[in-house]
Parts: sequence; structure tokens; C-alpha cells
Amino acid sequence: MSQKKSIGFGSRGWLVIFYEFLALAMYCCINNFGQNIHANVNQQFGWNYTMVSTVYTLVSVLCVILQFAFGKKVANSGKVRIVSIIFMALSGLCAVGMATIKTSEVLWLIIWGLAVFFSVVGSTFLVSTIVGQWFPRRKGTAMGIATLAFPVINGIALTIFGNMLGASHGNMLFAWMPWLIMDAVGILICIFFIKEYPEQCGAYPDNDHNMTPEAAKAMMEQMAVARKKSVWNLKNICRTADFWLITIPQGILLLGAVGAMTQVMPLIAQFGFVADNAPTAQGAVLLLVFAAVGCFGSWILGVLDTKFGTKTSILISTILMVLSAVFCYVGTTSHSAALFIVGFCLLQLFMGASSNFTVSSAAQYWRREDFPSAFSFINPLANLISAFGPMIIAGIGFSAGFHIVWIVIGILGVLALVLTIAFRPARILNSDKRYRREAGLPEEGISKSAAELMGEK
Repeated sequence: MSQKKSIGFGSRGWLVIFYEFLALAMYCCINNFGQNIHANVNQQFGWNYTMVSTVYTLVSVLCVILQFAFGKKVANSGKVRIVSIIFMALSGLCAVGMATIKTSEVLWLIIWGLAVFFSVVGSTFLVSTIVGQWFPRRKGTAMGIATLAFPVINGIALTIFGNMLGASHGNMLFAWMPWLIMDAVGILICIFFIKEYPEQCGAYPDNDHNMTPEAAKAMMEQMAVARKKSVWNLKNICRTADFWLITIPQGILLLGAVGAMTQVMPLIAQFGFVADNAPTAQGAVLLLVFAAVGCFGSWILGVLDTKFGTKTSILISTILMVLSAVFCYVGTTSHSAALFIVGFCLLQLFMGASSNFTVSSAAQYWRREDFPSAFSFINPLANLISAFGPMIIAGIGFSAGFHIVWIVIGILGVLALVLTIAFRPARILNSDKRYRREAGLPEEGISKSAAELMGEK
């Protein structure tokens, strides 16, 4: 008997989205505190500020190498949920180390690197894989909500952390406590309420009740078999031009957004919005404004992604990146805080959404049974490009001036725009059919991609 269709995400679906929100929030906290706070606080002990961004880049590259080597195997193992719990627990444990190590810079940098590794892989790969498997067609909207974590945490974390650090007379562990509790809540939600696939707990992909529980379970079993035969291996990914055309722009967007946000303190300090390693009252308000704008951007670009396709949403984001660079450059060189704020708000619009796209593009342009395989290559490549963001922004900003940073971001934005325009979803489908023929499989798989269903060309 056909079931009534639901337009919501369902109670379990909302918990999946919330788990991703909390995982991404933990990543933001670790990244922000490492790059914007901890090194500054410990400069009095002679700690090297630039080493933080260097370690971040090296660890991010390691994340990429490991994802390329083992990502597909892990994504198709059926144990993504368990591994995500382990990685989020290790993220919290490393955060405790970041908060308590004060005498050894080398030891702190090692713990910082591990914290980055566990939080990046945990949030952007493992938990994002679960989201993609729960919402194959509505992934843009689901991730648009989950990635509100970026503007929310970036907007409030530094202020809250600075205030708690001051109130506790420098007790770093006390200042970390809200975020450690947040991490624990996410872990408990996953342990008790979330399964790797919706069919495993009586739910439905995309919360679409237009099939019986028996049909949903049978589909899941078929998918499990098909995933093991996915033709999207490293060889076929590398020889698919449109894979590169849709993935490189995602990495560029992340590079600009992550790079700028990891240096938000020196960027706004140019206009007098920072004092004593913490935002001033005006700076705190400004960060909240950025957060509000970022929340709107994550949501609206996620909705547009679901309605019109990932390519459209990425195109809009690359245009915003170019405009952001223009306004911030003019604002910085003319010492106009107003123009800089407008430009940085434009950056916030695509900042959260830029983290949606690795999930949504894999779900949009590949079949559901191929999603884990495609995502295990898209995500690390985008993150590899993004990994150089903090080092590039910090290196250029502190050596040549932050006005030069915006020239680089603008040029990269134009490149991303050109590549996205050249991307054609239909060519992904044609490549898929060709690779299936070469592997001796039927041209048509179990499911169709969201782009195929939408008629996206």
C-alpha cells in the first residue's frame, strides 16, 4: 500500500542533519581556536603564529591522501556511522589536549594537527556521507541547514571563547567546555538515534513515504550490492573531464572561504574591531552580522541547489566570490570599513554553502548507488585545494599585505566561474554508461541521478 508523502525531513532525518551541524561546529571550533586564538594567546611564550597554518595545510594534505587511498573502501564498508562516532570522540579528546598543553609548542602543534585530522575527516567526509545517503535528492537543502554551523560558530565562537577566557582568568579548558559538551551531544545522538541508512530504522530516503517499508528495505539491499560494483574508481574518475570541472571550483570556493575565516581576526583588526586578542564590542556585533548573513546564504543556496541543481548554486557562489574580492580590496586599500563589511558579507553568503557542494554534487550527478564512490573522490580533491587556503591567506597577508589577498581571491573566483560554466551534467551520465559497458554491466543502474531526473543538461 502506498504511503503518504511527507515534505519534512522526519524526526530521524532532522537528527542526522543536527549531527552534521554539531560535527561541522566542532571542526569550526578547532580550526578557529587554533588559527585565531591559541597561537596569539601564547605568543608571549615565543610561539610561532605561522606554524599553525603550516601544520593545518600539512595535515589537510594527509587527510586527502588517506581519503583517496581508503575513502571508497570506508564509504562502502557499512561502518561509516561507527567510524564517525570514533572520530568525533577523538576530536573532543584532542580539544582537551589543545586546552591544557601550555609548556610545549611542539606537543601542542601535534595535538592540534590530530584535532584537525579527526574533525575534518569526521565532519566533512564521514558524517557528510551519512547525510548524502539519507537525502539523495534533497541533499542541498539538508546540507544547507547543517552548514549553518559555519556562520553560526564563526560568528559567536570567538566572542564567547574570549569572554569565557577572560572570566576564568585564562582557564582554557573552562573556555572550551561549551564546545566539548556540544561534541558529546552529537556523539550521543548518533549512538542512540541514527543509522547509516534510513531504511535501517524504518525511515525513507528523502523522507519520501511513497513506498512501503518492504520496498524500501529491498531497495537498500539492492543498493548495497550495486555499491560494491560501482564503476567510479580512481581510474575512471581521473579520465572524466567533468569531474574536474565541477570539483575544482568547489575547492576554490572553500579555499577562499576557509582561508579568509581563519584570518578573520587580523582582517577586522585593520579597522579597529579587535583588542587584547578578542573582538571589541563593535567587533562582536560585526561577527554576529556576518553569522546572520552566512546563515541566510547557507539556507538559500541550499534551497536553490535542490530546486535548480548544484551547478546553478556553484555559479552563484563563484560570482559572489569575485564580488566579495572586489569590495574587500577597495575597502582595504581605501580604509573604508563600510565597503569591507559589504565585501565580507558577500563572502559569508557563499561560505557555508561552499561546504555543501561536495555532498550535493556527488548526489546530484551520480546515481545513489555510486554516491559513496564519487563522494570519496570529490571531497578529498576539494579539501586538498582548500587545505592551502589558510597558508596562502596568512602568508600573503602578513608578508605583502591583506589587500593583495583579495586580488588572489578575485582571480581564483574568475577561474572557478569559467570552469563551472564549462561543466555539463549530461557528459557525466554518458561517461557512466560507457564505463558500465566496459565493465560488462547494463548501461542503466538501479537508480537515476538527481540531475537526470531533473533533466539538467
